[in-house]
Amino acid sequence: MSEVRKFDPDQSWAPLDARLSKETDPRRREVLQQVRDHMRTEISGDFDGLMATLTDEPRYHFWGLPVEGGPKGHKAIAEFYSQMIATGGHRFHFDIERIVVDEDTVVTEGKIHQKIALEALRASGIDEVEGEPLDDDATYIAETHIVTVWPIAPDGRIIGEDIYFGSPPLANLRRL
Repeated sequence: MSEVRKFDPDQSWAPLDARLSKETDPRRREVLQQVRDHMRTEISGDFDGLMATLTDEPRYHFWGLPVEGGPKGHKAIAEFYSQMIATGGHRFHFDIERIVVDEDTVVTEGKIHQKIALEALRASGIDEVEGEPLDDDATYIAETHIVTVWPIAPDGRIIGEDIYFGSPPLANLRRL
């Protein structure tokens, strides 16, 4: 399991900034910028800014989980993000290892590191991490490898996200 050196969600879009600084094609710059803005607004909890990056009827797909699916439509995705922000789930660290871009799609690949609330671990039936009982004073991180395909509409907004999980999000836990 890869280990993030410093849990810093605000560094998650740095690889997109670096890729943007090298891109010369205007359309590719536009789609990279939109994914970067989406990630930045999501991680910062800027709900209105986040929703503005999406088309009117976005569609999300989550693959490789015990129950595959994902929210479809503006209302369902707004509820998804509202819940995520309300519970602090938006403060994750994404170590992007690869970015692929063309005129209609961005693909990001890397490891997600996300703080998991103790209550969420207990509610999931988890009572120990790394062979030790849960500690009320500890912070726990879930890590998984993901590939996200970001289809982009002609107007530059994001059509959705197709996220492929390397393992279920709570399968790889560690104490921070």
